[in-house]
Amino acid sequence: MFIETLLQSLTVDQKLAQLSAEGSPGRFVKNGKFDADKARRECPHGICGMMAPIDLTPEEIGEWVCEMRECFSDLTPVPPILMCESLHGILGKGSTVFPQSIGMGASFDPELMQRVARAIGREAKAMGIRMSLAPDLDLGRDPRWGRIEETYGESPFLTAKMGEAYVAGLLADDGNYTAVVKHFAAHGSPEAGINLAPVNVTPQELEDKYLPPFKKALDAGAGGVMPAYSALNGIPCHTNTLLMNEILRERWGFGGIVLSDFGALNMLSSFQHSTEDDVQAGLLAMAHGMDIQVPPILTPEKWKELLAEGKISMAAIDAAVRRILKMKQKIGLFDLPKPSKETIRKTVRCAAHKELAGEAARKSIVLLKNDGVLPLHSGSKIAVVGPNAFTVQLGDYALPRFDVKTPAEAIAERAGKSGGSVISAKGCEVFGSDVSGFAEAQKAAQAADVVICVIGGKSMKGYGVGWGSEEESILTCGEGCDMHDLTPGGPQLDLVRKMIGTGKPVVIVMIDGRPETLFDAAENCSALIAAWYPGEEGSAALAGLLYGDCNFSAKLPVTFPKHVGQLPLYHDRVPGAWGFYKAPGTPEKPGRDYVFGDPLAAYEFGYGLGYSEIEYTSLKAERVKGGLWVRVEMINKGSFDAEEPVLIFIRDETACLPQPVKKLAALGKAFLPAGEAGATELKIPDEQLMFTDAKMQKRLEAGWFTVTAGTCRTRVYVEE
Repeated sequence: MFIETLLQSLTVDQKLAQLSAEGSPGRFVKNGKFDADKARRECPHGICGMMAPIDLTPEEIGEWVCEMRECFSDLTPVPPILMCESLHGILGKGSTVFPQSIGMGASFDPELMQRVARAIGREAKAMGIRMSLAPDLDLGRDPRWGRIEETYGESPFLTAKMGEAYVAGLLADDGNYTAVVKHFAAHGSPEAGINLAPVNVTPQELEDKYLPPFKKALDAGAGGVMPAYSALNGIPCHTNTLLMNEILRERWGFGGIVLSDFGALNMLSSFQHSTEDDVQAGLLAMAHGMDIQVPPILTPEKWKELLAEGKISMAAIDAAVRRILKMKQKIGLFDLPKPSKETIRKTVRCAAHKELAGEAARKSIVLLKNDGVLPLHSGSKIAVVGPNAFTVQLGDYALPRFDVKTPAEAIAERAGKSGGSVISAKGCEVFGSDVSGFAEAQKAAQAADVVICVIGGKSMKGYGVGWGSEEESILTCGEGCDMHDLTPGGPQLDLVRKMIGTGKPVVIVMIDGRPETLFDAAENCSALIAAWYPGEEGSAALAGLLYGDCNFSAKLPVTFPKHVGQLPLYHDRVPGAWGFYKAPGTPEKPGRDYVFGDPLAAYEFGYGLGYSEIEYTSLKAERVKGGLWVRVEMINKGSFDAEEPVLIFIRDETACLPQPVKKLAALGKAFLPAGEAGATELKIPDEQLMFTDAKMQKRLEAGWFTVTAGTCRTRVYVEE
């Protein structure tokens, strides 16, 4: 009743003002304060909301929010909502930075994800922010795409679990918050791996892989959806009837808000050439359920003209405004207390959140190879080389931080505690061709017992397409930074080869947002680590893992190819995608299924080592009501306590449409003290056994299913 009464009380101008949000709030900042005079001039009837300023401290944002609310309370009875980017922490000064999403995916730990999201939500709410443009539920299916770092990896199941947990975490305390899930849909599989490029997937793939994570997140309470920039099967997502009308609004019954991606509506005419102008783009988007334009493609004055011309109806405007008002009421925006400095100080980047960032970092770093050089011995002389040893890479949608330890600093600090020492030499940059630093790096390596070579990518920016400003001009990963090659940039691979050539054990640490191809360097190094962008506590976590203060537990959330030419390459491909001839070749002996190579991965999805060997000793699977019951038994054969993510894969052996050779279908966790055995029981629901058939019907066919966990495999017959 409150919503309808409020809706009827609003003037047409006040209603139209709710259709717009501001993506560049900096223009309303003056000397660290909210520029009320400018806001009254430019938004005389209010505004739906705006992004949180990224150049203010948390305390300044709190004051700015109070000033913003006071200003707009004189213009409209509808308070504005403050939004933020928060993939791995609130984008801005002073908030806690957690591992980038792909690193959280590597943890295979939804419970950890929920705790991280809860911390993010608490920091946001302390500042007066009430909406996150997160989580990103794209599937990371092409590592050339720079935004793969923002995903939880390639698995629909893992992405759904992590996205569901993220939303639940944001809403955990009081529900007075909303998440906008993105990018609807299939944005992570662009042609040629190029950002914003068209996406072409079969209707069955859309139903079985790309849509489920969004449905799970919405069921968990997400209140908003952001369509993708790209076109899906030839139709731009922002005006895609199948996605926006038939699936989201009609089939799923979604009554929340739809928020445009930043600048996407302008792209309909300027980039995709699917509309003649912005007016047509705005009208089409509203016809497809768009509620809020960011930034406004049509001004309230223009909307008013279109209303007078009969090109948009008052009923359509009321429908959009009603959804916006319901969202604001649901999160308590009409009765929110003012942010307080005291709450901000004790919440934002508090000790508990920094400790949680450290835990998340430790559980995100993947050990891919170890010939025994790790853990490092006390008293060892360590050479730390490579460009990413001397910088802090936090990933995109994060600001540069100068109060965080670099890997070189953290390793030196940890070495000193064990009577060891560190010699440092950068060697080269992540781009260019300068190798003048090689000699110094070789000298350091020759004087050391072990070489830690920290290489990778560069991703540090707080913005997306066309807004904000860069701190560094050269970036190799993140939004708009796509790669035609997965080899580390510049002369980094040659630097690694030089280090290996010294004859000293070399530990390669990849700090990057995507898989890398290292060829002979991976074969000849002593240890290989994928650290992703591990957050503000990542350097200390890496040092602790290198010295065995804790055990590795993470696993790969994406497949590492041997060569970029193998792409696309992921674990849940259908049988035909793995080759027919099964006679791979070499440069010396040509074959088939690649004349000079093979279609197999360098490191498969789900692969990851620890300091203790975990042997899977038994796997049982039985048909039960509503799914499969699975029991996995394991033993820790090492001297380190272990936390083992238990990944259960299934394969439908025969189906009317080809099904994946394996797909992740259940996920658990086993805590195994050194030398002890343990077991985990899980259920695979029927929905994981089903697929979409040629008639676009979900079905569960009778037949044999293969269930796999670790090295164990069993089969179970399932009736329809």
